[in-house]
Amino acid sequence: MQRIGLYYPYIHFRDEEWMKIAALYWPRMARVVPRGFPVADHETAAALHTELDFLVDVDPQEAAEAVAPRFLHVLNDHGTELRERYLADAARGLQTNSSHEPSRVGGSIPVVTVEPTSQTDHLTLPVGRRPLAGLYWDELESGLRSALFDSGLAVATTRSRLADQPFLRWVATDPTLAWVYKCALTEELARRTRYAPTTDQVAAHGATDGWDTDRIAEALLDRQTAVVDSDVARHIGLMALNFVLPANLDDVPVEKIINLRKRYEGEFTAFTNAVSAAASDLEANLAGIEDPQALREHLKVDFESRFRTPLQDLRKAMNGLHLKTATGIMNYKFELGSLTTLLATVAGQGPVTAAGVALGAATMRQATAEARDTQMRNSQVGYLLRIERNLQPASLVQRISRSLARGAGTGV
Repeated sequence: MQRIGLYYPYIHFRDEEWMKIAALYWPRMARVVPRGFPVADHETAAALHTELDFLVDVDPQEAAEAVAPRFLHVLNDHGTELRERYLADAARGLQTNSSHEPSRVGGSIPVVTVEPTSQTDHLTLPVGRRPLAGLYWDELESGLRSALFDSGLAVATTRSRLADQPFLRWVATDPTLAWVYKCALTEELARRTRYAPTTDQVAAHGATDGWDTDRIAEALLDRQTAVVDSDVARHIGLMALNFVLPANLDDVPVEKIINLRKRYEGEFTAFTNAVSAAASDLEANLAGIEDPQALREHLKVDFESRFRTPLQDLRKAMNGLHLKTATGIMNYKFELGSLTTLLATVAGQGPVTAAGVALGAATMRQATAEARDTQMRNSQVGYLLRIERNLQPASLVQRISRSLARGAGTGV
């Protein structure tokens, strides 16, 4: 079964190059969009959604209600420790009204200045100078929201340096606390939807750590142990893509990626199904591995046998088909030309020679193209070869060669 990605920890995608890679691997990409949030996607995300129906917006309300009791439990058990680390209001001299509704004018209004993050460098700063991260108002259940305000771990605001829209309601809190909440919320959404958490943040693969009350407390109080990112399917799929992607993917127009997905949908499906099958085979055998390096080594060995070697074999097959066809057409033209020249001498039918050669060459091109397409469709790595040939920058000689190959029916 093809998997749908679940982007976190943000609503808007931060890295356009990552977005292009995501579109080459994930059939669709879900992301958390609270009701009423004004989405403003960049051009790459907008084009992928318009042309491929790529994005799926997920309302987090039910998941937020499910995770709220866990955080309330942690607040009840560790409130004093959490206030010592993550105090958001008192040291800043901020005032909130009894309803916790953010003020729009006047007073000392808190400002959201950073995104949720797993980095903790800000904790070395004095409390009053630490940055605040923003959780959108409806990303939190109302009871948890009030508890965070009452404990001084969050303040209400409508001001953010990260959003262009004025008067959005934010729950401004410590970036680490916001990060842990985002991970727990994402995991709950993944459980409910069977979407697979994925992110463009390098150090962010934490949404599948098992966010129960103990794990939340450990993460917030720096008592957590290292967790191996065990999403086997994502690891294998991205290994395969990185093997064929151009170094300058950022310069590749998103239209090329859209065209690739549309034109070779069958081969894309074969590839993603192969990745899922590989993951299913490996997950049982690799379960319980606690060493990240060991996990990577096991995956690399499997990747070599399932994808890299077959891709090399397919390249050779395509190149061999090209050579065989070029030779065959030349021989066919020579033999047909000699025969028709002789017939023309006898019968005075000179024009038959050119027409016959053209018809014969066209027939051979069609047969070769059919053989090529059959071989590509039947290979689980045909899609990878399409990416390599269509997205890699080519020299003038390579472009001419590929043009000739397509003319002969062998280009991919």
